Amino acid sequence: MKSKYALALWVGAVVCWMLTGCDVRPTPPRTAEGATAKVVYIAPNDQAELQAVTAAEAARVNYRYRLRVLLGYYQRIGSMDKSTWAQRELDNLDQTQTFRWDGVEVVPPKGESVGGADERLLVEYAVGARKEYRMAVAELAAFYERKGDKFKASLIHNVQTRFDPVRTYMYFIEAELPPANLKPVAVIPAADALYAKAERLYHAGKPLPGVTFYDKEREALLTFLELVRDYPQSTKIAMSAYFIAEIYKEYFNEDVRAVHWYERSWQWDPNITQPARFQAAVLWDLRLKNYTKAVECYRASLKYDPERFGNRGTAERRIEELTGKK
Repeated sequence: MKSKYALALWVGAVVCWMLTGCDVRPTPPRTAEGATAKVVYIAPNDQAELQAVTAAEAARVNYRYRLRVLLGYYQRIGSMDKSTWAQRELDNLDQTQTFRWDGVEVVPPKGESVGGADERLLVEYAVGARKEYRMAVAELAAFYERKGDKFKASLIHNVQTRFDPVRTYMYFIEAELPPANLKPVAVIPAADALYAKAERLYHAGKPLPGVTFYDKEREALLTFLELVRDYPQSTKIAMSAYFIAEIYKEYFNEDVRAVHWYERSWQWDPNITQPARFQAAVLWDLRLKNYTKAVECYRASLKYDPERFGNRGTAERRIEELTGKK
């Protein structure tokens, strides 16, 4: 019975991958017996390994604790968007490590009151804990590489690759976005090469309707973000911002991030050749339910966006429905 169930799961996973390229995390390495390790043991009397593992576990536990505190704060003040971010980052962390260490137990603090807490300080603690965790995991991977323990090294590298950078946040949207007043005035060959790479990945990630390869879309997103970060004067930043918004919206349900990246695209290039204002309007309207911003963006799209089939009619209709005015 178990073998039939396992076979059904395997067939389902293969069909899912073939049809849609499901957004699944990398499979952990298997033992010599072909099993997935659920418990990993530290070599007896190996104090160096014990210290390295304990440091990584302490960093993970602290990071998780800091996310729990931040989530509790946002739930308490009723910030739904930020609660969603904190929960997604917590879920991301919980899905990175598929095993537990035998004989290593790090107990988190009992908790702390979030009444009257300083949001910026709580965010600073969480972001700092994330950085420390990723550094500790990298150091543990390097430890096993030096030691020549290929299996444990592969386990830790799997933890690294299962950690999704898309599901990490700065919690203040202005901290994630470059300034609105950037001037894309420089033709920079390195930036152009990054843009070409990211655009290829973006289109390769969606080769057919109903087929999505999330690994390619994720890599495209990170490459566009790299371009904007490293080459803020490049003539490619506005179009990169547009595609960043598209990927956030279409593949990762990051609607708040998406509308602000759409906005950056037309702030950096008011004559952008994509319907950025219309796309932002639809998000404000149908997903975020901010109808004031939706009407503002629909009106701007009528005035500034390039023509796309159906967009003008939709914008005019929604303005009338939302305002009662033609």
